[in-house]
Amino acid sequence: MSQITLPSPEPETIIRLLRCPRCRASYARRRQGLVCTGAKPHSVTEREGVFVFARPSPGKYDPSYATRYAALWTFGYATRHSGLDEGLYRTVSSLTAQALVRQGSEAPVIVDAGCGVGRITGDASRLAPRATVLAFDASPPMLNLARRIVHGAKPVAVKLPSYGFPLLNIPGYANTRPIFARADVENLPLKNRSADLFFSVNIVDRLPHGPERALREAFRVLRRGGTLVFTDPFNWTEDWLWKRYPDSSTVLRFIEKTGFAIETWFDELSYREIIDARGSVDEFRTVVVSAVKP
Repeated sequence: MSQITLPSPEPETIIRLLRCPRCRASYARRRQGLVCTGAKPHSVTEREGVFVFARPSPGKYDPSYATRYAALWTFGYATRHSGLDEGLYRTVSSLTAQALVRQGSEAPVIVDAGCGVGRITGDASRLAPRATVLAFDASPPMLNLARRIVHGAKPVAVKLPSYGFPLLNIPGYANTRPIFARADVENLPLKNRSADLFFSVNIVDRLPHGPERALREAFRVLRRGGTLVFTDPFNWTEDWLWKRYPDSSTVLRFIEKTGFAIETWFDELSYREIIDARGSVDEFRTVVVSAVKP
């Protein structure tokens, strides 16, 4: 295995944030790369600039899905400008800015758990240019596209003719600071109390265990005074989750039970996801929460 190259910020700063998701040991740089220092050391691999801490199932998020998702987001966000889905992302950006101002750190640690094709990652890195941004997802195609979009200076060209787009150019963020990794968002490779800001945006209803493990993981990873920015349509795919969490109040109670203090929340944000060149949409009623770890 080739030597792993960690982008800026300084590699040692990043390594100090990490712990092995298998044995909970720290990592260290060795000749062969990034290695767990536990009783049975094992290495972290790197594939196309994405670090691999675990290999959870990517579910439906294959290469064609990732390309379609990124292209349609571009059509709404960059081409139309009005975006239709902007209510969600503008709200997340606003809550992010408020959290960054309150915390006052010039170089916060930001975690994007379930980063998809990197929009939240890229937006957060613009709001906090000196931040250490760690973006995790289960899907290699989503991560590879996210890295190209966020790190790249040139637009990423995609073709989606079956949805009415012979060609779309996804603009790049030209920011090489964010780090992308494949990991289980229910068992992140991060130490306790290592992050200042934690994103969980439209992910928990896709997870095999619902919101519980992911929210506990967010609480574990955040420092005291750190902020959770959480959104989800609660479009559960399992019968038991519909029964346990039939409405937003049940999830909000669990967020508080986990230990968070909810600062603000609302349940009427309409997330309208564009699905073709005509501007047709899938519409989701989405809950938005900003909560602090006391």
